[in-house]
Amino acid sequence: MAYDIEALKRKMLVKYPFFGSVVSNVKYVETDNIPTAATDGKLIYYNPEFLEKLSVEEQTFVFAHEVCHIAFNHILRSKDKNQKLWNIATDGVINQFLKRDGLKLVEGGVDIEEAIDYDAEQLYEKLLKEQEEHDQQSGSNSEQNQQSSSESSEKENQDVGHDTHSMWEDAVKEHEENESKENESEENKSKEKDDIEKKQEELEKTGEKAGFDKNSEEKKRKLEDLRRSISKDVSQAGNKSNGGLRKVDEIGVSKPIVDWRYLLREAIKYDVDWSYSNASIENGVITPSLEEMPMPETEIVIDTSGSIDEDLLRSFLRECKNILKHSKLRVGCFDTEFYGFTEIRTEEDIEKMDFVGGGGTDFNAAIGAFSNRVENKIIFTDGRADEPELPYDGIWLIFGYGRIPDLSGKVIRISAEQLDDLYSHGRRR
Repeated sequence: MAYDIEALKRKMLVKYPFFGSVVSNVKYVETDNIPTAATDGKLIYYNPEFLEKLSVEEQTFVFAHEVCHIAFNHILRSKDKNQKLWNIATDGVINQFLKRDGLKLVEGGVDIEEAIDYDAEQLYEKLLKEQEEHDQQSGSNSEQNQQSSSESSEKENQDVGHDTHSMWEDAVKEHEENESKENESEENKSKEKDDIEKKQEELEKTGEKAGFDKNSEEKKRKLEDLRRSISKDVSQAGNKSNGGLRKVDEIGVSKPIVDWRYLLREAIKYDVDWSYSNASIENGVITPSLEEMPMPETEIVIDTSGSIDEDLLRSFLRECKNILKHSKLRVGCFDTEFYGFTEIRTEEDIEKMDFVGGGGTDFNAAIGAFSNRVENKIIFTDGRADEPELPYDGIWLIFGYGRIPDLSGKVIRISAEQLDDLYSHGRRR
């Protein structure tokens, strides 16, 4: 499978905002000198042939794995440790958290289910104790132990898991040499610390478990942070139009979130004329007149309030394209008021749409926008608003992490994992 480094970085930034400083600042280097992927603490290296064999989820796993090695400073923390056991411990812990977050473990990766309950240091101590107990139970004498220790030392740097840690020893040596150089400028030290080392110092103190917990909290706050950022930029909010401010480019396409053929069919009343009242006779043969089966009509009201960022709005519009294949379509947007419908006949009409909004969210404005005659009513939103007072018998398609108020109608919730996929998997044109 082809890979897109920038798209994978965007996916990681959505999924791991707490590690964003590392994801953004580290460089990703293509090389044939390693079989899979690796990091020296400054760069992330990857073999393109290896990456092309993986799915998008596995590709994301590979880079998120290397980002974690950097963020948690696993390389410098390996000093004076049994390298092989430390490699197993660090891989074991971060792999379980990445799996918990929905990423697919790459074949050959260290998979220790109980590692989810440990920090890397804790799991390392456990593995070290188990090895010492095993050595004692084996009844080795001191001479055998010395020989085993020597053999173990030679094998300590053997790679374990799906990636290579062969660069770690050289990285530690280089760090020690740099520290000893008296001519290293304080300015450079300060700048480097601002980029990545500050995050490393923070995560060394908290550990892997707390680090991933903080990421989960940061991830939940992501949409709220985006809402504040957008709200700060808009010049008019609430009940005023913001003109072309919410223009969305490069919408792209994606697979349907749900089977719209089934959902829309629930509201369709087919009225096909198979009678012979309008039949024609040609060469003595009577041919009935078949009326064209009418397409269902659908009205979609899109939440364009301040909490809806451009990626989420783009996901809304990709789903509009999927619905257009099965229904006549009118699309409008709302925040605290509704701004009118646009007739959508082609995908190009969606590409050309402008969106107003950027204020608060009033579901009553959305519900009140629908025509009485419309067969299908759909509201796209992130669910961040109070419960509406007006009754509603249509479909809610709710994206994101927000609390869902009590709603009438059919509610379809798009999970955080599905939202990550929507952010990353949309094919741009």
